[in-house]
Amino acid sequence: MQKLRPTDWYDAFNRAAGDLYPGRYTREYTAQLVDTARRIEELAERKRSLIVAHNYQFPELQEVAEEVGDSLGLSQYVARRPSPRVDFCGVWFMGETAKTILGDRARVFMPDRPGCSLVDSIDHARVLRWKQTCPDGIVISYVNTDAATKAISDYICTSRNAAQVMDHAAVQNPGKRILFLPDKFLGSVSISQSNAVDPSLVDLYDGFCHVHAKIGETALEDAFDRHPDAELLIHPECGCASHCMARVMQGSSPYQKAFFLSTEGMIHHAAKSGAKEFIVGTEMGMVYRLRREMPEKRFYPVSPEAVCEFMKMNTLEKLLDSLERDRIEVTLEPEIARKAQHAIDRMLSIQ
Repeated sequence: MQKLRPTDWYDAFNRAAGDLYPGRYTREYTAQLVDTARRIEELAERKRSLIVAHNYQFPELQEVAEEVGDSLGLSQYVARRPSPRVDFCGVWFMGETAKTILGDRARVFMPDRPGCSLVDSIDHARVLRWKQTCPDGIVISYVNTDAATKAISDYICTSRNAAQVMDHAAVQNPGKRILFLPDKFLGSVSISQSNAVDPSLVDLYDGFCHVHAKIGETALEDAFDRHPDAELLIHPECGCASHCMARVMQGSSPYQKAFFLSTEGMIHHAAKSGAKEFIVGTEMGMVYRLRREMPEKRFYPVSPEAVCEFMKMNTLEKLLDSLERDRIEVTLEPEIARKAQHAIDRMLSIQ
């Protein structure tokens, strides 16, 4: 995504995000953002900081970032760069993942300390009890987990490769039970997409993302009523994802133009699709990125409620403060980082 000049922000933000964040981008506030962005650019250059932002961040954070993407993709991106400092605009576990992969090569800072409802749903004691009950069982954790959870996992997966990782684990460990955590909706969809997994051997942890959980069939029905010709790009974390996928596979769903995709998968699909309209079933920050990258197509948020208040804790003002004062640094205990890295490496080795 080619970055906007700050002088273009007022028109661009209101054109591409005015309906997403009504009343936010006034001329006065946008002028303040532009001034802040210029100071950020100066400090980032001086401190040799690499700024990255998740797809769900406010438009202004996406514009000052060198790279915008999903959590694992951003961590892999910063790992390929020689910068001694990273300012990661996302939620806390994403900063931990970046630090895990980077190790001592770079310091990682964040504008704030945003939590995550998905991570908060994890009870480590409960996971350890499962491991005691199933001593030869396999734990597969979604990349959207904290470092401590990754450290007690056998494999990590993303929303892009969850079914592939689950298949690999099942083939390599025949007859063994699998615990998939924490997102029960992603786990259910992954079982549906897998080729080698016995569903009776999979225990799904009952965690979920509170934003995606709210995107149920009612929201989809309302969105399709407004945009009947649109394709649906739906994240597998969504509350209706497994049910919707089953209906699509059976041919009984009204959403035959539904595609179950990670956020990066949405970008690739929309770019190749001949469709001109899309309903986006994930956090609405993704809609801004899609509109910016493909202005000739139309993208609609599935619901005005699809907003993550944790992601939105990060602001341009806080990013500037972090750069000025080195305020919030991500650190990890070496043993946790080592074990988490091992689980990530096992995922990356799966072809």
